[in-house]
Amino acid sequence: MPTVREAVGAAAVVAGAAMLAAVAHHAGGQGAHARHAVESAAGRVTYREVSDAWARLQRGDARPLDGLVQRVPLPYRATHQEGDAVIVTFTSQGGTCVDLVARPAATTVKTRPGC
Repeated sequence: MPTVREAVGAAAVVAGAAMLAAVAHHAGGQGAHARHAVESAAGRVTYREVSDAWARLQRGDARPLDGLVQRVPLPYRATHQEGDAVIVTFTSQGGTCVDLVARPAATTVKTRPGC
């Protein structure tokens, strides 16, 4: 039969392992949560809205882009253009970049590490 000291030690080990598992699960879920948030916004914006907001930003008017960015509950990082795509980048709590990629054919979402 285990002593009280051994029982308390075993309980502490089990509790510590459970806490580590919860932290690891939470950290891994941040990227998925962030992607879902941007995907939700991507489904509600058109390429025209994003490209017009980008064009107005280049002329010094940030209001349209601010309106788009406020639809996503993540920190805004940057906007740039690559070919026909306008890319609006957000950051997850874990430091993952989540890109809303607006193209004439479709608006998609990509994630990448190290934002």
